[in-house]
Amino acid sequence: MKIMKKIIKNKNLRIIYVLVVGSFLTLTSCDLLIDDYETDFGKGPILAQFQNTSVELNIIKDAANTPIDYEIPITYFGGKNVPLDRAVEVTIATSPTSQAKEGIEFELTTTTFTIPAGETTANASIRILTGGLVPFDFKDIVIEIVSSSEAVSDVNTFSLTLKALDTNTLAGTYDVEIGEYWNSGSFIANFNTPVTISAISPGLYKHGGIAFWPDNNDFYFTVDEDSGVITVLDKDLAGEPTLLNGSPIMTCAKSVFEMVPCNNDTNKRTLMPNGKHIVEITTGYDRGTGATREFYEKLVRQ
Repeated sequence: MKIMKKIIKNKNLRIIYVLVVGSFLTLTSCDLLIDDYETDFGKGPILAQFQNTSVELNIIKDAANTPIDYEIPITYFGGKNVPLDRAVEVTIATSPTSQAKEGIEFELTTTTFTIPAGETTANASIRILTGGLVPFDFKDIVIEIVSSSEAVSDVNTFSLTLKALDTNTLAGTYDVEIGEYWNSGSFIANFNTPVTISAISPGLYKHGGIAFWPDNNDFYFTVDEDSGVITVLDKDLAGEPTLLNGSPIMTCAKSVFEMVPCNNDTNKRTLMPNGKHIVEITTGYDRGTGATREFYEKLVRQ
């Protein structure tokens, strides 16, 4: 029995010794990591890059083919992520991947820009030559940062999609002049969140969101150029059923509206000489008889 006790004690001693040594090594490793982190903090490279990587621009062509000057913010990050006490020089150029051609659809009025000391951004400028654009022949301008007085980020390109459109296009941002929401046979509320309509192809548009739900509730519609009648589509561009808030979209052709009239008078566009076109749409989503959600909106382009 005495021998057994001695062995047990020795085992305990060895276990304690190992635990202590392990703890010592762990603390030593952490201290080394902290020391390295503190030594390197704030001393990384300053990387120039575009503030955004891509943007779409609707361009409504006019008879004068008026050029458009478009500004693109350039910034930097790294170091201590605070404004530098020195200026940063940045040079840009057209990327070889650009679909739009410099000198035909756009030009770079200057290629060198300065972010002043104490500032974090400067604006590059592109002049868009609208005379060279063809409606619905959408093209990307791609420019890149080729050099900097500091360093250049790996994400060093910017893409501007030129969406040339004719004067009668409905693309744009709209104010809601009338927005009515009905639920299960009862009027619930008015809505007024601005609506974005995007042109897809001649006569085909995307309506962004619905009423109080702007996200993940897009739907598509067509416009008859002669009559101005709008037809809401029950499928998306991939041919999949369109859902609003998880339920099938309602259309005049395939649904029974219980509270809001759905006809050519409540689904139409009216072109205005000042460009503030009017769009009226009736739609909804179906959750069974007596439980429809119905919407009527009259939109005026900003």
